[in-house]
Amino acid sequence: MMKKKKLLTGLLAYASVMLMSCSGSKIPEKSTLHDGKAVIETMYQRWEGKWYPNFAFEQKAIFYKDGDITKEEVWQEIYSQTGNLHIRFDGFESGNGVVFRADSVYSFVNNELKAKQHTIHPLVLLLFDVYFYSPDTTIAKLNELNFDLTKMTEAKWQGRDAYLIGTTNPEDNSTSQFWVDKERLYVLRILTNTNDVVRDVEMNNYIQMENYWVATEILFKTAGELTLREEYFNMSFPEQVDMSIYNPENFKTARW
Repeated sequence: MMKKKKLLTGLLAYASVMLMSCSGSKIPEKSTLHDGKAVIETMYQRWEGKWYPNFAFEQKAIFYKDGDITKEEVWQEIYSQTGNLHIRFDGFESGNGVVFRADSVYSFVNNELKAKQHTIHPLVLLLFDVYFYSPDTTIAKLNELNFDLTKMTEAKWQGRDAYLIGTTNPEDNSTSQFWVDKERLYVLRILTNTNDVVRDVEMNNYIQMENYWVATEILFKTAGELTLREEYFNMSFPEQVDMSIYNPENFKTARW
């Protein structure tokens, strides 16, 4: 009788393990991710419906040249999914800023439109939109930005385990690439190489606010040299946003 009981217990344990294995096979474990497409899909699956659709903040913009601070300003910014970002340089009354909308950027000086051009903003795409676009849409935009999603490795970034997409060499600082935190699935670093001009952006000092992850410092480097440091403050997640503020025609009067 005791032998039968042990046998039954063993069979039940084995069946339980097999059931757990089968039920978990639908979504790949992080360790099985093999390319950038899989990482994008996993980022979307993890945070779909849980990322912030609107994000308003101010930032201290500190400019550098040859290691020295050359200028400091306070900017006002607001993001709304998908692809909308409005930035005011040094206050609304300055009349200077940019609007990103529908993969275009509009630049204003003294409240006058000075330039418009097609631009997919890699930071907007990978920090925010990736959690709202379908993975196929994000992947298409990353391909347009010349990230090679077939190349991937794993590495440490500031002590955290990360997926590195775009290259197989963690020491490569010239190929377009982005780094994703393996555990939390947010972006840590974005490096782009356009016409041999290398721009490296680091997202630092992530904190949790209202159960959302937010980077509170961003460093911008060109050819390895620090050019801009952004420090975020007065951060909030508005439930409603007047989307007319992203209409370039409303730049002069837009407020939030």
